[in-house]
Amino acid sequence: MKLKEILKYIFSFFLAGALLWYVLKGQDLGDIKHTILNSHWQWLFVSASFALFSHYIRGLRWGLMLKPLNLKTSPSNLFMATMSGYAGNTVLPRFGEFFRCGILQKLSGIPAKTSFGAVLIERAVDMIVFIVLFGIAFLSQFDRLYEMVTPHIDAQGEAMERRFLLLGFLAFGLIVTCVLLYLVRERLMKTPLFRKIQTMFMGVYDGMRAVLKLERKEFYIYIAYTALIWVSYFFMSYVVFFVLDDTSHLSIGVGFVMMMMSGLGMVIPTPGGTGSVHFFATQTLIAYGIAEAEASSYALIMHTSQTILVLVVGGISTLIANHKEGHSQEEHINQEDALKK
Repeated sequence: MKLKEILKYIFSFFLAGALLWYVLKGQDLGDIKHTILNSHWQWLFVSASFALFSHYIRGLRWGLMLKPLNLKTSPSNLFMATMSGYAGNTVLPRFGEFFRCGILQKLSGIPAKTSFGAVLIERAVDMIVFIVLFGIAFLSQFDRLYEMVTPHIDAQGEAMERRFLLLGFLAFGLIVTCVLLYLVRERLMKTPLFRKIQTMFMGVYDGMRAVLKLERKEFYIYIAYTALIWVSYFFMSYVVFFVLDDTSHLSIGVGFVMMMMSGLGMVIPTPGGTGSVHFFATQTLIAYGIAEAEASSYALIMHTSQTILVLVVGGISTLIANHKEGHSQEEHINQEDALKK
């Protein structure tokens, strides 16, 4: 592992710890413990059901994108690979995206570079949906969210200026690097390393292009899968409101905002959203009049329950995948033909 990657992971864990400390600093941990112990835990099973359903549908959508390339596998393989990826992301940010492609290759013989291209399309689609939904949430609840965000922006004005200055230097360095690479492109194209990278990117490109080859019926199914995933995301965070008496009265509208703000926490590169999800979930509830201790309790319960679910199911999926005998694409096709007969 390169030094740059090691430093990136160290920063991710540091950021997670710093945000978690910020959420809990100055609070009476005894009050938080009392609130958590007197919760209605049965609602967490409902939340977990929606979470597992969303992960299962995500796996089906991933497999649907591979069909135009005549690459097929079973829903169980897709689910195990998806859950293994989520578990990987909990340990190391973004690592799970590569890990689940490797698991799928082991189980079904689908090249990891090709399935990774489908993952990139998947993430791009989800990011577009997230931006649209976040815009709706922000505009519909502008006053409350503006009051929540403004103090943090004002308090860190100078720090933000330094970050923008650093980004400017990085952008300049990136431009210079691109120019230098362009000037020596002919030499680079003759090296074995370049050919290896080119082969990898072509596989990724094939996976990304697959979604554009979906037939009309499959495209509609793709949209339906995407809608089901986001509806499940909403309910898996909304029903956690009923775990605590102090949040059980909150409306569906607040649940929608919570889904988006928690999602924003997941976008930040911390291990499994640790710290960042706690921060945004807590600040959101405080903006809606929930006491800080109860808001922190909600964030801890929601994130911890989902993390345990992912680690347990993802860990079991990884163990099964590693001990399960893999199949080539030819074997999968022969099995399907036999079932049709």
